[in-house]
Amino acid sequence: MRLTSMFRYGMRALAVLVENYGQGKVSAKEISESEGISLSFLEQLLAKLRKKGIVKGTRGPGGGFVLGRAPDKIKISEVVEALEGPVFISKCLGGVGDYEEDPCEKVDDCPVMPLLKKLEKDFRKVLSSYDLTIIVPRKKKGAKRR
Repeated sequence: MRLTSMFRYGMRALAVLVENYGQGKVSAKEISESEGISLSFLEQLLAKLRKKGIVKGTRGPGGGFVLGRAPDKIKISEVVEALEGPVFISKCLGGVGDYEEDPCEKVDDCPVMPLLKKLEKDFRKVLSSYDLTIIVPRKKKGAKRR
């Protein structure tokens, strides 16, 4: 599994919402400008995050985005799955949903399979052990991230 720019930029957008948690809505335009993310790409990210309840958004004048729950209640594993899809480290293990693949024909007689299963389980456990409080607030409000 590879974490793509979807995850990286999604986390940057979430960082803005974490920094503004409890202070009201932040517009997509504000997030786009402060993070240097194209508005169209950001809207795709926010739609995926909204679909999973990670963010809430309202349209129109005074609209914007807020976190769907407190930062300590949103696990990094949820963000990864919302933006990247289900976590699996090898197509040998198969997948789910859009990522579904047929497991390898040697799945029942593979010396590497126990290791792959353990690595995947451990990776999921690590992702689930972190929440959005891992994001460290910036020193200067509005400073651009790079």
